[in-house]
Amino acid sequence: MPEKLAASSSRDIAPQSDVASSSPQPPSEYALERRSARRAGVRWRRASRWTGLLIFALGVALLAFVFSNALGALKQFSQPDYLSQQFNRIAGDTIQSSIQAAVVVFGSEFLRVLYLLILGFIASALAARGIQFFAASESVIDEAVVPED
Repeated sequence: MPEKLAASSSRDIAPQSDVASSSPQPPSEYALERRSARRAGVRWRRASRWTGLLIFALGVALLAFVFSNALGALKQFSQPDYLSQQFNRIAGDTIQSSIQAAVVVFGSEFLRVLYLLILGFIASALAARGIQFFAASESVIDEAVVPED
């Protein structure tokens, strides 16, 4: 088996030595165009990968912010009588002020939950787009930059 490999490699090398002895021809314009297109593709691929990773990292950081805010809200709700303390702080002696205090307390908590849900959705979509941008950098750059044969 090694003898066959050595024999085949010596046959493969012989034609290359004939080519090397002849005068080298300058690369064609098409070959130069392909080479410069590949270099441009490598630069754009690297830039799009880093951009995708940065978008993903921004989405992950935003998700960490959402989870830390949600944890803080959960700690507040776990305190005994949190909502009643908030209600008693705002409410007055009349029924109208009690209704207003209830709307303010429950409305503010509802808006906080809604804010966290929307921000969490945006953060997860941003992280997903970053991953998609990173993954798409391979095929899209090659198709757009390298000319057809």
